[in-house]
Amino acid sequence: MSTYYLHDGRNEVGPLTIDILKKQKLTRNTPVRQKDTNSWMPAEKIGELKELVATRKIKRPKDIVPVMMERITDLHYRKPKALYGGLLGIALMAGISIYSINKATAQKEEQPSVVAETQQSIATTQKTAAGITAKPEIEKPIEKEDATKAARLKWNKLISASNSNYGIGFLGGIKDLSVTITNRSDYPIDEAIVKVTYIKANGGIWKTKYITINGVPAHDSKEQSVPDVGRGKKVKVSLYKVVSKKMKLSYTDGQKIKNAEDPYFKE
Repeated sequence: MSTYYLHDGRNEVGPLTIDILKKQKLTRNTPVRQKDTNSWMPAEKIGELKELVATRKIKRPKDIVPVMMERITDLHYRKPKALYGGLLGIALMAGISIYSINKATAQKEEQPSVVAETQQSIATTQKTAAGITAKPEIEKPIEKEDATKAARLKWNKLISASNSNYGIGFLGGIKDLSVTITNRSDYPIDEAIVKVTYIKANGGIWKTKYITINGVPAHDSKEQSVPDVGRGKKVKVSLYKVVSKKMKLSYTDGQKIKNAEDPYFKE
């Protein structure tokens, strides 16, 4: 005779014979597996049990406890003490779990209203003795002067000069050279002068030229070509002068700084 195991949602119960299963009031979706197999199937899918399936469907998890109590009654005759006590404990645990889940759900639904009441209480306590609600502090925007000062203090990290690749003649000389001013600040540059130093083969300085570039927009760059020369093996470029009226910046290489706290400030 075939024997089967039932699953109650937490544990499996069995093995049970057909005679005992007839008393279980199986539903179509009751998980059942045959002994010596690991495949769980709905009771209605097993031909031998199809006639035992009840027409009603168990609504989980509310019907877990009644179904378990029915199984306890039917199995009472097989293991009158140990099995009865074990199944009763499982049923009680299922009931406690359902109660805990419902309680936790109710607490989550109540939480928004509790938060709202707490916020309302805090707002009420902010009222002064004269009955006037205290106004929250508003963060002040950064002053324009503070922003320009911050830019002046680090201008040499925001504004830079560079040179392009260039050609060198067989006997010396620099050709196809250009210089670029890169402006990463929030302020336009009105005037920038790039110092171009031509260096001889022995490392000495042959000549210095100054290239002026005007009107470099904020967060932009501007390039200026340099006339070819007949001597020199390499070049070195640097910023000689930078003027930005919007930033109130006026820098000239080698000038004496009057205000160390805010250098290159221009009235």
